[in-house]
Amino acid sequence: MLINDQQVISIQIIKIINAKKIKCLTENGHIINLHITSAEKKDPLFWWSLIKTYTAQLWIPIAKQTKTLLATDWLASPEPV
Repeated sequence: MLINDQQVISIQIIKIINAKKIKCLTENGHIINLHITSAEKKDPLFWWSLIKTYTAQLWIPIAKQTKTLLATDWLASPEPV
């Protein structure tokens, strides 16, 4: 199941300055800063994948209100049966 479009926006990383300043472009043309959690700041694999995403100029989903990456990507967690 896809996540509700009201909760998610698509961004493209345009500049990684440091862990507190990651400038991103939204689909609407706005510039925003991506917020990184404490755990992500310490994770070398996270930084490797973030740099690869930046280099490939991929569009990624983030939570609209918190401006943080989604754990489930574009998909919502499965509903309990």
